Amino acid sequence: MDLRLTQEVADTRERIALGGLFYLAGWLLIAANAPVYVRNPLLGALIAAAFVVLAALRFLRTTPLPVPEKQQRWLDQRWLIVYLTAGLWGAVLGWTLAEASFAPARTAALLCTIAYATAMAHTFSMRRGRALAGIALIYLPALFWLWRDPEQRINATAMTVYLIYVVLALIGSHAEYQRRLGIDSELRLQRDRYEELSRTDGLTGLDNRRHFSHVLDRLCTPGEGEETLSLLLMDIDHFKRINDEYGHAVGDACLVRFAERMRQQFPDADRYLARVGGEEFAVLLPGRDGPRAFRAAEDFRKSLAEDPLTLREGRLRMSVSIGVASLDPARQTGGDGLYRAADGALYRAKSEGRDRVCREPV
Repeated sequence: MDLRLTQEVADTRERIALGGLFYLAGWLLIAANAPVYVRNPLLGALIAAAFVVLAALRFLRTTPLPVPEKQQRWLDQRWLIVYLTAGLWGAVLGWTLAEASFAPARTAALLCTIAYATAMAHTFSMRRGRALAGIALIYLPALFWLWRDPEQRINATAMTVYLIYVVLALIGSHAEYQRRLGIDSELRLQRDRYEELSRTDGLTGLDNRRHFSHVLDRLCTPGEGEETLSLLLMDIDHFKRINDEYGHAVGDACLVRFAERMRQQFPDADRYLARVGGEEFAVLLPGRDGPRAFRAAEDFRKSLAEDPLTLREGRLRMSVSIGVASLDPARQTGGDGLYRAADGALYRAKSEGRDRVCREPV
């Protein structure tokens, strides 16, 4: 998902709604001060109807799916509405300035034009080029007709100067919008990073103890969790010797490689792998009963024994003790009960000589 594009869609959706009503109000103001419906009643009615339809289209509150292609198509459709409205106003303005009988409405029409161009520069600054095109549709008919009339040179000059201001305002507003988007994107990334850090172990990238406990409790909740669930608790045998003999840097590398081996052996349970202590790890296996979980644990133990971990310093042979427990609401209370059962099985595995898998008593 493109976060910047998603934010632009949200901003466009909020900003586009009310603008169409002001164009309709501008047309009604012209019609109230010029003989529009006396000289061209059908054309006047069609123009009013067009402004009404375009204003109504702006109120469609649909939101596209967060897919860049769909979001871009949605934005293109909204910009088409903006362009049609701006182009219609430009045509109305040109008619007002060209028709002598519309002279009483010209001042109001020019003031509305200034207002609409200013609003375009600030409201739709998300896309600088598109906003500039919209301003041109609104504003250029005024300059065309004013510069054609020698008696309107003062007004033409004033309108030209103001157009320069509008363009500069658009450039500044666009830069500010892009800066805000950048800040918002960075804040989202920081929030995501903090969220990731709050639930993962910084060394291995596995879930940490806190997040794992939350997942365990959720999966063990009656009526909401899993009917069949097994937990493996693993403890690397004699890990202190590795630290003492090779140093803590090698010990850390060993933990990282051990976590990678876990991901390889339990690919379907990747989001349920955790480091829950210094050299203690856990695996949740939804959908696996005790015997199947025991076989999975034994396969992992054999893999580690037969295929040593590869470190930069060489291949390191090690073993692991594993305790296996399966969810049984009749004997266990929630996630804590299942964890205690697996911890008891792990204690037996270590007491009986390590490098083995023990299962909770059946």
